[in-house]
Amino acid sequence: MGTVVSPSAGATRGRKAVILVAGHIFLVAGILIYVLCGETSEGDSKDLITLLITSYTTLLGSALGYISVDKVIDSTFLAFGLSSILFRCDASLSIGSGHVMRCRTLAREMERRGARIVFVCRCQAGDLISLLQQEFTVLCLPNLPLADCEGLEGRDLYGAWLGCSQETDAGQCLELLVNAEIYSADWVVVDHYGLDHNWESIVLSGLDGNTHTKLLVIDDLADRVHHADVLLDQNYYGTYTQQRYQGLVGPNCLQLLGPDYALIRPEFRMLRPASLARREILECNKLLVFLGGSDATNETGKVIDGALEASTNWEHIDVVVGQSHPEIDGLKTLIANFPSATLHIQTPYMARLMAFADIAITGGGSVTWEKCTLGLPSVVAIMADNQKDIAAAMNACGAQQTLGRAKALSSRDYADCLGRITEDRLKSMSICASKMCDGSGLSFLLIVMGIQV
Repeated sequence: MGTVVSPSAGATRGRKAVILVAGHIFLVAGILIYVLCGETSEGDSKDLITLLITSYTTLLGSALGYISVDKVIDSTFLAFGLSSILFRCDASLSIGSGHVMRCRTLAREMERRGARIVFVCRCQAGDLISLLQQEFTVLCLPNLPLADCEGLEGRDLYGAWLGCSQETDAGQCLELLVNAEIYSADWVVVDHYGLDHNWESIVLSGLDGNTHTKLLVIDDLADRVHHADVLLDQNYYGTYTQQRYQGLVGPNCLQLLGPDYALIRPEFRMLRPASLARREILECNKLLVFLGGSDATNETGKVIDGALEASTNWEHIDVVVGQSHPEIDGLKTLIANFPSATLHIQTPYMARLMAFADIAITGGGSVTWEKCTLGLPSVVAIMADNQKDIAAAMNACGAQQTLGRAKALSSRDYADCLGRITEDRLKSMSICASKMCDGSGLSFLLIVMGIQV
């Protein structure tokens, strides 16, 4: 059985107090409309009065404990035509943090526009559930024994990441939703390599057989069938980018393919003009290091050693890791010996750090498109198999310097690469990268989904 991660008792009391106040506001508004409009009220005014009085009684019932707070929120969202969005994604030391982080980016903007957000995630080491819980409702799937992924590749590997069969996962998701009194949704958003049309069919059918629920699939692999209404793959594969999902989605599925649709946080787009302008002055004094949110094999430490071995006289080095990084204490010790370096753990200021940097050493995941938005030149280490083709295509078009698979690289490899990069190479990488992505994909997706201001 799963558990529901809920707000604290104090937070619930606070929500009830707010609901009680809101209920009285609805009642007063209803009375005022009735007094002003009287018997001559048009149908729309009478409907509004009915809605306001009904909302008052429902909200009052919640505040007094007769109706659950979450049920009231669901009813209110339905009454006012606001969207309810379910996310299914996971993070772990094996999976990494990218799926959860890009879903959080999308969820934040949806919530800002009035949508109600619910995440469904599986408990496991490095799951980032506590991070999501700071902003959203999170329903927790039960923790399962970690599968041995050693030697697994492709679909076998991604199935092991799920931890169980798709049918079991779908059943557990639906059970959690019923326990949370969530019976329908406007959209289900899935970002998980272990899920395909089998899971999607079960969950969509289980939402009260709700025919209006739509499915957004976020993917990078193009290796399985989906029942998606919209499929988003933000990655670049050269001339093959637009053909990758042929035969994998239905004829009515809207395919948003390529970096134009990358899910970039708004702060990156805001900083784009300033970041591009400062790159007119060629410098290579400030380094950013980010090898992904998890970095289970601590490639970050290897890169720091390489930066120290390089001939560059670094003015400053920013090192960024996620809260689930396995060697945080060791990195703190290493960086303590390097006065011009700063370690950032789960920083909310990534856009600023990138805009400030002259060059970066990163993995080849979603950070690729954040760098492009800001025109940040970079050296890339391939952290996972699914990054290989993207990294090669980006290297071929001149937007980055792809060094190879991280596990095969030494600190000396990083030092030598940094020593070979010229000012002309920095400039050309920045120009090529900035042309790949401008950070507007998130806004476009929200328009496609009908979630607007």
